[in-house]
Amino acid sequence: MMKKYINSTKYEDALEHVTRLREFYQQVFVYIIFVIVCLNFKNNIIVFVRTHTDNVDNNFLSWLNINIILVPVLWGIAILVYGLYLSKFKPSLLKKWEEKKLKKFMDEQTISGFH
Repeated sequence: MMKKYINSTKYEDALEHVTRLREFYQQVFVYIIFVIVCLNFKNNIIVFVRTHTDNVDNNFLSWLNINIILVPVLWGIAILVYGLYLSKFKPSLLKKWEEKKLKKFMDEQTISGFH
């Protein structure tokens, strides 16, 4: 009975990991499409704002230009960090915290009789 429980837990963990990986790849795909569209239309957006607004401030155009570049960069950094997390490349502090929480959870399960 215990062996079946362990295998079931391993299966559930593997299924959860695969689900997270699939969601990660979907996010990377959306990110790539967003970056392509954003960078291809960057100049068009700035020209549109310049021509369709009266007395456009150059500081606003500068801000807009920076944000069109900065948003994909920050999103890319977030995706990179999440990808490293999924690939088990975790800092030792995070690994220790996870091991501590796992041990605490397992001890609670043993004490309450769910082993």
